[in-house]
Amino acid sequence: MVTTLDGAYRYVSPACERRFGWRPEEMEGAHEDAFVHPDDLPPLQVLRSEGAPGEVTTATFRFRCRDGSYVWTEATSVLVDGEDGNVVVSTLRDIDARHQSVAHLRRQALMDPLTGVANRTVLMDRLRHGLRRLERHPGLLAVLYLDIDRFKVLNDSLGHRIGDGLLSRMAQRVAQHLRPEDTLARLGGDEFVIVAEDLADEHSALALANRLIRVVDEPFQVEDEEFTCTVSIGIACTADARGAPEQVLREADLALYRAKDRGRNRAEMFDEELRTEVVARRVTERLLRKAIDEHRLVVEYQPVIDLWSGRPVGAEALVRIGDGTTQLLFPASFLEVASETGLLMTVDKLVLADALHQARGWQDRLGPIGFSEVGINLSARNLADGGFPAHLIDQLDAHQIPYHHLHIEVTERVLMEAPSSAMSALRALRDVGVRVGLDDFGTGYTSLSYLRLLPLDFVKIDKSLIDEMTQDHGGAAIVRAIVDLAHALGLFVVAEGVETVAQLQMLRALHCDRAQGFVIARSAPPAALDRFVLEGSGTAGIFPPRPALGPQG
Repeated sequence: MVTTLDGAYRYVSPACERRFGWRPEEMEGAHEDAFVHPDDLPPLQVLRSEGAPGEVTTATFRFRCRDGSYVWTEATSVLVDGEDGNVVVSTLRDIDARHQSVAHLRRQALMDPLTGVANRTVLMDRLRHGLRRLERHPGLLAVLYLDIDRFKVLNDSLGHRIGDGLLSRMAQRVAQHLRPEDTLARLGGDEFVIVAEDLADEHSALALANRLIRVVDEPFQVEDEEFTCTVSIGIACTADARGAPEQVLREADLALYRAKDRGRNRAEMFDEELRTEVVARRVTERLLRKAIDEHRLVVEYQPVIDLWSGRPVGAEALVRIGDGTTQLLFPASFLEVASETGLLMTVDKLVLADALHQARGWQDRLGPIGFSEVGINLSARNLADGGFPAHLIDQLDAHQIPYHHLHIEVTERVLMEAPSSAMSALRALRDVGVRVGLDDFGTGYTSLSYLRLLPLDFVKIDKSLIDEMTQDHGGAAIVRAIVDLAHALGLFVVAEGVETVAQLQMLRALHCDRAQGFVIARSAPPAALDRFVLEGSGTAGIFPPRPALGPQG
């Protein structure tokens, strides 16, 4: 085609009719604004006006077909001298299929394929844009971090197809209750994030979160399944244009953890209290890294006694940080930080090496009197490592330790959050004889039916239930129920955190199998534990041995 500088068609070839439906005589004399998409006209006009004679230029724009549809085209043009002045000679090419393919790939790169909402790339871009916008338009930006409560249990019990369907419907339902300018993104798994700009105050962000909690609480229908679920939401608000997107997202994530810890199905705001905790965590992280570098991680052992005989049968390995004096920092102050920072694998490796070394020595020195077992705690990272079971078995073989002498303990949270490969790892270890136990039982959300499906040999009753046991009849009834249930499932029971003789005697009366706690012995270095066992310490003086009914494990 030949076009004047102001956009009027002087000549159009017959090929135009074959692709776009227009006969040349219909276009010649008409202006391009009748055929080019309005949004694409301005850049096309600028390109023509700034072109130099003889210069070849390329432009892409949408061209209107005779049926009213638009197709993407590419025009290669050159400005030439004509008899009546300069004209533009162009070759127009149909690139609609290519453009649609590129657009599809671009959407895939920016969209979560399962739910159709934005992905992390778009989220971080919108978050950066929103923070920069605060410089020009002061206001409040909020990040809401959503997580479906106990999604792993639902996914495992109903199947991944149902779980994927729930995620899709969750995204659709949440999106329907957001403003057009809000951004909803899926980070992965069951985690969603919302970026909401121009909010009046923090109460507006909290009101939005509570509205979404109520919306999600309504039943979901996925295929033939109808069920309800809940979400926990963490909120972080900022009016600081200098803030880092990653930091705001991290603050919302920390608020989400608080919502989970406070009972789930609720929203929590990141505040000064949490900010103080973040600072404390950073101090703890530096302390932990320094302790690892300076080899100041200490492994102590707390004995576990058999409540039938009163004799120690093994010990649990517990890691401490030495501060260079006689003081020790206990796990509660640093293990969560170790997990968050990726240092837990290093800590676990040290504890495992020390525990196997001690178990080998106990087998030689104390095995004849029945003390040979050692317990260690495993993290989700260990269990998610496909090579961990084989590595652990190799270590047991290298130390010539019978597999059943090693007791592995995992918390309910680890089991709830661990992938299916973690369950496979536990089953592989249990199949060769390693004992597997559920730690802190009674503080989490493991259902009794789910407990039956876990590859377990024992459960450890949490200290909080032991404390309540002697305070009211209900507490004792709960412990009795746990013991009876465990025995019915073929599991033995260990009570942890036992601090009084009364608790010890009641546990024995309730037929609990084993116990550990301050009333028996505090954790101590290996040498002190040897003396404890060899000197016959324990509970023999607290109550006489009872008839041998036979422990469950």
